[in-house]
Amino acid sequence: MARRNLGELLADLDEAIDASRELIACGRDRWEDERPLRLAGEAVIGRIGDVASKLPDQLLAETREVPWDDIRGMRIVVDHVYHAVDYNIVWETLRDDVPKLGLAIERWLSLHPEVARDAGRDVGPDLGL
Repeated sequence: MARRNLGELLADLDEAIDASRELIACGRDRWEDERPLRLAGEAVIGRIGDVASKLPDQLLAETREVPWDDIRGMRIVVDHVYHAVDYNIVWETLRDDVPKLGLAIERWLSLHPEVARDAGRDVGPDLGL
């Protein structure tokens, strides 16, 4: 399989961030009551972790506020140690940490408009993340 370019990776990240928002919008009660929502949350975390493992070193180095090692580690848990998943942590991650990740990527792209353009992204104050 061919390596994904930055634009494709950012599109995958956008989709995961949007899915995270949708899951959180369902509310905590539904999250607790509906197993498919919790499993979807695992999938979102897994996708974010997978994308994080493929992002360019420059982006990772310049977004040190993002706990990239933790993100990649959480992907391993939800993908391979799924019997030990703590759904409270998944919920809190989707609610609190994923939006911060989106903002960090948005800030990084605003500092690198040439990269944003090359990745097929809009350049401006709101990049849609």
